Amino acid sequence: MRARFIVIYTLITDSFWFLPALMALLSAAAAVGMVRADAVLGEDWVRDISWIWSGSAEGARSVLSVIAGSIMTVVSIVYSLTITSLAQTSSHFGPRVLRNFTSDRGNQFVLGTFIATFVYCLIVLRTVNAEPGSRFVPFLSVNLGFVFALASLGVLIYFIHHISQSIQAENLISGVGVAFQDAVPQLFPKSMGKATGDTALPKPAAWDSAHAVESETNGYVLGIDTERMMQLAGEHDLLLKLEKRPGDFVTCASALLHVLPAQRASEAVSGELVKCYSWGNHRSPHQDVLYSIQQLVEIAAHALSPGINEPFTALTCIDWLGASLRSVAAADMPSPHRHDEDGRLRVISPTTSFDEIVRASFDQIRIYGCANVMVVRHLLSTLAELAPHLRRADDCDSLKAYVELISADADRQLGNADDRARIEQARLQAAGRLTAMRARIG
Repeated sequence: MRARFIVIYTLITDSFWFLPALMALLSAAAAVGMVRADAVLGEDWVRDISWIWSGSAEGARSVLSVIAGSIMTVVSIVYSLTITSLAQTSSHFGPRVLRNFTSDRGNQFVLGTFIATFVYCLIVLRTVNAEPGSRFVPFLSVNLGFVFALASLGVLIYFIHHISQSIQAENLISGVGVAFQDAVPQLFPKSMGKATGDTALPKPAAWDSAHAVESETNGYVLGIDTERMMQLAGEHDLLLKLEKRPGDFVTCASALLHVLPAQRASEAVSGELVKCYSWGNHRSPHQDVLYSIQQLVEIAAHALSPGINEPFTALTCIDWLGASLRSVAAADMPSPHRHDEDGRLRVISPTTSFDEIVRASFDQIRIYGCANVMVVRHLLSTLAELAPHLRRADDCDSLKAYVELISADADRQLGNADDRARIEQARLQAAGRLTAMRARIG
């Protein structure tokens, strides 16, 4: 099941432990291989190379012990300080930013390098033997331990630079925005059957007798295996009406979808349909359209709160929200009606409209920032800049209505006549550009 595999793969690779664990296993294999190479090469070759380490067994133990101990000391100190800085960052920008730290490949690689060096030194250390008659000093392996130690020092310098950059507001916000734009093709897929075909829909009353497929657990919907769902609907000649979409929270025994005709929805078929859903304790950006959008909104809302009061951070969020909406405006919105190869309607799926994304992007910012002239003007100018990129008349209408909503809220909050005049000027400009684009689209 491709969709479930993608969700599981994303959860594993985004976890903080996967890459370090993989690197630790590779370092263990490297240690075993290097020790075997030392056993084959012997000790004579060391005398011909003056610039590598060639000490005694006690020296080898000391070197490996110092490297291993130093690495674990560095790990404990550095990551203790990192967790402290992340705690402050999460209180400043919201708790969801911690996911960006744990899923960052650079952070995972740094921890993996430290753990791999530690594991390598431990495994090589246990092979050093100073007993007469069975003396064994793995010179090649110890010298490679030196290389790992130097690499760890370089990685430590990189980590300090990387973490200081990643917790800066601009970089944090841009990372979320870029991730959303990269995910637009999979957030608005075209692969769930055909979008055209027989559009005859059952009467609303027909769904009252439909069979409800219920959830077996509590949690967030992470993904839906649409290919398998279309296959099941075709095999059993079913019409499925999905009630939940990725990002929704469901409780045990709540309806995931309804099936017509009800008599064909056997227990086995219902069980297969439930398996098309993937669950989790927290939301994932894999198929959840609003996840990254709401992450940007959360950062902006924190920035506009009285305790933090950083409107320039909110302006940066608005910029990236505008860029995200531009990507959505250019995308083909998927139809809720999906058909099989024969043109028969098989799945009715809830979709996310452009208007819903606009409101999810700006509602909270509008509420928290309507008394800030700079924030309101930036919102209006961002909506105006979206006008040339719109392709659908409904999208123009949504933005034009939202321009009026922002202006009305600001007019109620602002008592200064000059401020209201500046907002009115920005409103007229935005409304004019959107009206012109609406007329051009037709």
